[in-house]
Amino acid sequence: MTEKPAETEDAWKDTLKDICEVARNSLHNLVSSGTPPLPRCYHQEFIQAADMLNKEEILEMVRSDEDKQAMRYRNVILKAKARISDAKNILANFEEEAKRNIAKLDKHIDSIHLQMTNMPDEQKGNIEASAKAIKESSKGFMDNISGVLEQIKRQENMLVSLAKKVHEDPLTNVLNRRAWERDLSEFASANQGGGNESSSLLSLVIADLDHFKKVNDSYGHPVGDAVLKQFAMLLKNHFEDMGSVYRYGGEEFGVILPGCPGEEAVEKLELFRKRLGKSLFIAMNGQVKIKVSASYGVAQWTGTEDMRDVVARADRMLYEAKKAGRNCIRFRDS
Repeated sequence: MTEKPAETEDAWKDTLKDICEVARNSLHNLVSSGTPPLPRCYHQEFIQAADMLNKEEILEMVRSDEDKQAMRYRNVILKAKARISDAKNILANFEEEAKRNIAKLDKHIDSIHLQMTNMPDEQKGNIEASAKAIKESSKGFMDNISGVLEQIKRQENMLVSLAKKVHEDPLTNVLNRRAWERDLSEFASANQGGGNESSSLLSLVIADLDHFKKVNDSYGHPVGDAVLKQFAMLLKNHFEDMGSVYRYGGEEFGVILPGCPGEEAVEKLELFRKRLGKSLFIAMNGQVKIKVSASYGVAQWTGTEDMRDVVARADRMLYEAKKAGRNCIRFRDS
């Protein structure tokens, strides 16, 4: 039997220590925030704890293949954008220099025209033909540069579109979990310690479709997918003037409402809940028509706590809504 090298065993022991440290921090954070230790809560808290502790090796182990692929896409897009931007700047500078030199050349040609008064007609014709050819060549040269710059602009727009796709859920076309975490992090960084000013207020909604498994079991996943798409569209249309909608995971959706107090978020959400109750979900070319409901957890952030605690509170409120019989809203501001 081949023995493992001592350095390999030591490395694995270090990895296990790191895993245990992250796990302890994860559980401590869950218990401190009163979040139920459900798998979805623990998984996310574990990733956040590993990130906070700078445990890159552990992060690499727990990230899904989809997340890793998205990160690779994002890095490729960022590198491509940087190179295209460099090329555009170089070409733009070259265009300006070319314009200056062509302007000087045109001025020189004009001065030659002034000196042609006493020249023989044949010599004048040759000079004018040469001047015309130079001007046409200059115009063609500048048109080519403009064309290349236009192509670069189209490529930049395409990369912007691709970057958006990385943060979009392909099924529902709303933003995905990665975008949720990015936007919360950016908002927290920009508004940390903002007190109760409206600019630094933020309300979070986590919505979960009730008994969604029964939809899939009764009608099949294509119908379940149709329900998810229509629910996402309703949610997006309802909140588009206030914030952004995300597919949080599975049949869960999140809404980020900047500048919105929790009470106002609940009022707006109650209108949506009633609207959903009157909506009919249609699938399979009209062969299936069903009604669905959802449960909602709401939490408010005022810039004085860790954003992860607010997310955990919203998730806990969702759990309370489920316990209360579903199809209802639960909210806590702190």
